[in-house]
Amino acid sequence: MELRNLIAYTLCLLLQPLTYNADQLIRGHKLELGKHRPPEGHIETFDVLPSAQEFWEKFASKRKPALFRSAAENFPAFTLWTDSYLLENFGNLKVKIEGKAEKDYYPEGDLGVAQDTLRHFLTTYKERNAYIVSQLPDPMATDILVMPFLNCGTFKERILEANLWFSSGGTKSLLHRDADNAINCLLNGTKDWVLIDPAYESLIPIAKEDVEAYGGFSMLNPDSVNLELYPQFKEVPWWYANMTPGDCLYLPYGYWHQVRSYGEKNLAASVLFSRLTEVNLEECRNQNPEFIALSDSQMVFEYDGYGDQTMGNTDPFELKESLLEMCEEYNILREDILKEKFAEGYNEFEDSDVQSLDIDLELLDEVTKRIISVLDEDNSGEVRCDVIEGLDLETLKRLADIMDNDPANTEGYEYAKYHPEQIRSLVDDILRDAEATEGGQVTSEMFVTGYQSIGGSVKRGKEIFTALNQEKKDAITKDDVMKYLPNVLEKFKSKMRAERTASQAWDQAIEEDLVSWNNPRENPEVNTKPQPISKHNEKLYRPIENQPDGLLKKDKQEQKYERLSDKTFQPSLVHDDL
Repeated sequence: MELRNLIAYTLCLLLQPLTYNADQLIRGHKLELGKHRPPEGHIETFDVLPSAQEFWEKFASKRKPALFRSAAENFPAFTLWTDSYLLENFGNLKVKIEGKAEKDYYPEGDLGVAQDTLRHFLTTYKERNAYIVSQLPDPMATDILVMPFLNCGTFKERILEANLWFSSGGTKSLLHRDADNAINCLLNGTKDWVLIDPAYESLIPIAKEDVEAYGGFSMLNPDSVNLELYPQFKEVPWWYANMTPGDCLYLPYGYWHQVRSYGEKNLAASVLFSRLTEVNLEECRNQNPEFIALSDSQMVFEYDGYGDQTMGNTDPFELKESLLEMCEEYNILREDILKEKFAEGYNEFEDSDVQSLDIDLELLDEVTKRIISVLDEDNSGEVRCDVIEGLDLETLKRLADIMDNDPANTEGYEYAKYHPEQIRSLVDDILRDAEATEGGQVTSEMFVTGYQSIGGSVKRGKEIFTALNQEKKDAITKDDVMKYLPNVLEKFKSKMRAERTASQAWDQAIEEDLVSWNNPRENPEVNTKPQPISKHNEKLYRPIENQPDGLLKKDKQEQKYERLSDKTFQPSLVHDDL
């Protein structure tokens, strides 16, 4: 028996280093995204903008990304948008905020969870784990310009929306794809991009989002890619792009990418336009399009800076095509047909390498009913195909808002985030604590503190307390709660539930031993490890004098460097050994 134990102990000692070294045998395993193989290179870079025809033929029709150097340096925003200017001119506008690690959670702003004023953000963003990821308010659109090649023909008719991206740097996205084409223009700071052609999508583990046919994110942890769990990913080629202030990047729809931002102030704007399979650019040949202010464009989804946003809504032109396809299959459109087709959109992912979300049947039922109620004007229960063919843009936008009603676009987000039973349980806990310590008296401060403990905001907590305190007393009791709580709970019965975040998807995956993710809610400081200087960016740096001699070229990451230009720059994501 002792001999057997000795042999087992000896085998354990021998196997431990083998197990440890196994991780090292797979290049890039448990390392950040992009370490699994050398990049194919930087995406094509241009100093001169293409014509509309060239842009279509060389890039948009082929879904090929490109970087246009200094294209945004003539934007008014490029020189005007200092913090003081933004505060003075746009401080009262409302913006949407996220945590710096994309989709992990929504932080609290001045107007509630996920909602902030630009004024409050500007006075706190350097210390907070908060990031503006918002529809661009219309008053700011005068300072952003639309590329000349988008200002004629089909392109000018299919500009969808504009977004604002603003942080103190240190943000990192998931590996994800977006539903629409985008021109991303950087005004301050630097950004590094990892880009993967959608041709290799079958090798990427995907988590399906609720309704996006072209959008979505990967289940890969971009800081520690598990190539044992997803071995096929090691075969995926990738490209990179390094952006400095004034650069604009064309990102085709559905193109997989991860973005990391740097600099004390990182500010960008993007203009989204439709997925297009054909265009009419005849008028472009007869004119010489120039830059125009975004405010003068025919943008589909606008945002006044005060109401609810429509960020991420479905392209209404594509929605019309989809509804027509459904209708033409049956020569009519009814609620049951629409519900069946929407359900098929979820079920098609069951046999693929996708983590599928459960269908919210209650939400699906509500969405289909509301869409049919808009289309079925004579209340016959059926919609003819010619009715769909004749839908105007405003009606299509209403339908898109029904389809993609994201509560995080509104100040009512918390009413969708929490279920009535969560609120009832919270109130029970608060009353129990009050009975034990305050003689059953619940003050506004006590209630708000309790509400914040489950992730709610001060603003919404005060709003709920006021609803429970109809008699305007200094403190409420159990009797007040019993009387007014039913009305409060009604507000939390919204069927437009908050969408599941990537963090929640990962939480489930962690329970199933699928992934590991460093949650920034547990570590608020989002650490972005600088990458070594490589041949692709070393010309922008020079060694600082009076350093110890004998540093070899391969040790350049240990040597101190300084920028040769006055622009803030961070090392690229490319490998040092290239």
